Amino acid sequence: MKKKRITALLLAASMVLGTSACGGSGGAESADSTAGQEQEPQQESGSETTELTLLMGNDWVDESKELGAEFTKVIGQYQEEHPEVKITLQGASQQDIKESFQTAALAGGGADIVTMDNSGHAIDLAAMGLLYPLSELTTAEELTSHYQEGPLNSGKFQGEYHSVPWYMDCCGFYYNTERLKELDLEVPRTWEELADALKVVKDAGYGGIITYQSAYAFYSFFYQNECPVIDTSGEIPEVVTDSEAGKEAWAYICDIVENGGLVESFKEATTWDKVYESFANGEATFLLGGDWCAPGIDKLNPDLDYGITTMVEGKTQATVLGGWTWNINTNCKNPEAAYDLISYLNSESGDSILAVEGKISARKDFDYEKALEGKERLQVFTDEFPYTCARPAVINEKVIDELITNAILEVDYGKLSADEALASLTEKLKENIQTNYQ
Repeated sequence: MKKKRITALLLAASMVLGTSACGGSGGAESADSTAGQEQEPQQESGSETTELTLLMGNDWVDESKELGAEFTKVIGQYQEEHPEVKITLQGASQQDIKESFQTAALAGGGADIVTMDNSGHAIDLAAMGLLYPLSELTTAEELTSHYQEGPLNSGKFQGEYHSVPWYMDCCGFYYNTERLKELDLEVPRTWEELADALKVVKDAGYGGIITYQSAYAFYSFFYQNECPVIDTSGEIPEVVTDSEAGKEAWAYICDIVENGGLVESFKEATTWDKVYESFANGEATFLLGGDWCAPGIDKLNPDLDYGITTMVEGKTQATVLGGWTWNINTNCKNPEAAYDLISYLNSESGDSILAVEGKISARKDFDYEKALEGKERLQVFTDEFPYTCARPAVINEKVIDELITNAILEVDYGKLSADEALASLTEKLKENIQTNYQ
């Protein structure tokens, strides 16, 4: 590992971590709950105790809530089957969990197992040598046979897997059914149809698209035009936003922006709650987001007539990945036990945890039909899984996200033309890669 790369990551550690833009974070938690909850097993006399600590989002360890109650119940079941294991649960807010773990791990401590958003967090930690490589515990063949490719690749750094996928989601296309009927519009299924629909919507005095103010949903348009944004197939990642495919995708995004396709509140949509509000109150006709958006919309406007379908298609079908992963601390004294616990929680024994909020496991053998009982409209997201793509697996992906977002906003505010914004974005992306890899 190069010293310069580690230095760059240490500098990045001082940055304030923002709210995650993806899966399952449909409303960021604001308070920490770091007090550990010890789950006491009944231990056989004379047997040696294995202690494991898990760092999770607050809701997962709060037994006063259904989610936390179910999670702690399954943890208890594991300990009944493994009386030699003592598990302590710790909670942190979603926006602080990476920073909290990173600080502790750099000091030689930290929880044995930590859950992370799959938006590049594991790559940063792996580059700093803070995650235990899974090749010491299992094989690549075993992992690829067991888990979906996109979630698994979100934790792949320098050809090595460092994260075990937990649950996954992706970006879908929400639409206001009543409004489309009023305007005699079909649900857009292609780039061209979406562009045409946005023009009709605007001419009628309505707003177009709302989504979270990040690169999250916009990655999908690059992927739909067969542009990975950053090509990670080589030893050093290569920025490809200035390739023909990249230019075409950027031009399409900017055409939407420059023609008023984004609603005005996009400029303030720095939380998912603001996204839900824009769609629920009728400002936006379309919403780009994951399965977690539906409960937020329903809570604000239970009478809203809306539908959900797959993302529009460009040269190919593609959408961006969201979700969370399990990660083992490099300081863990018993990584084998940690991996065994993760495997248990990821098995059918842990499916009841995901069922509380209708989350979908990243396992290939997961029973989608059973999980979606009573939530059939969310099946569209499982339909997208075969062509769901992870965000670029590069160091400091969060900075990449911020650079793309800022470029979109510069076009939205009229500060730069599409071509000027792309040239500036590409230069900044290349500088970022050079700083972290050379």
